[in-house]
Amino acid sequence: MSSARARQIRDDLTALAAPATPRDLLAVQLDDRALLLDRWQKLLRDTLTPDVLAAHPGWDALRRIVEQWNGRASVDSTAYRLVRRWRDAVADRVLGPVFEPCQDADDTFDFRRLNYEEPLWRLVQERPPNFLTPQYITWPDLLIAATADLMRWAGQQDRPLHDLTWGAYNTARIQHPFSRMLPAMLAGLLDMPAEPLPGDRDMPRVQGPSFGASERMVVSPGHEAEGIFEMPGGESGNPLSPYYRAGHAAWVRGEPTPFLPGPARHTLRLLP
Repeated sequence: MSSARARQIRDDLTALAAPATPRDLLAVQLDDRALLLDRWQKLLRDTLTPDVLAAHPGWDALRRIVEQWNGRASVDSTAYRLVRRWRDAVADRVLGPVFEPCQDADDTFDFRRLNYEEPLWRLVQERPPNFLTPQYITWPDLLIAATADLMRWAGQQDRPLHDLTWGAYNTARIQHPFSRMLPAMLAGLLDMPAEPLPGDRDMPRVQGPSFGASERMVVSPGHEAEGIFEMPGGESGNPLSPYYRAGHAAWVRGEPTPFLPGPARHTLRLLP
């Protein structure tokens, strides 16, 4: 778990009023506020000064999108995706040279797996001149170069800048183990729908195309009837069953569903 996510969960729990209800605790699990990136959004906005925009035609569209920041990893947020991508570009330019010897010694090394947020942020705030590589004269030069990296990446995508929403990237890819061996038409009958998901790795609502919370559950002993349970996929492993995808849509949307199973609809008897 990232430190940013752990801190946000702690603060959410601390802020709960007693007695907390199951829906209160579910709300903690569904918290998709991008607190980690708030300061990066402000830094990118401040980097896009009138002089910088005048020198780089087309970047004014980026500035307008960044100013539409809603502070969440929501599926319709282009600002979230671009700010997130810009932070990664800044990290590559600041920390890449630092870890270059590690990369040369071991080509499997990747500094992005490290928890580098706090030292990176301290560097871009304090801006020690002796930390810059020769290609930059000032720290603003580095931040502008990272912005150019972002815009170069955006130009390589298959959609306009304003359509690069978080949901277009953060789309569920939940596949049946057999679907990869089948034609696409048959695989579609086995896989869960490819739906855009809110949330990300550094917040309580941890969700990505290939990772995330396998379930959400809130239950208090003795109060099971008030409990909540959400799970991707369905209750049945048979693709022909009406329960194969039952409950999946509620998990995608974060809708509370009962913890208890309810009355039996079918009975399976194993007879000798």
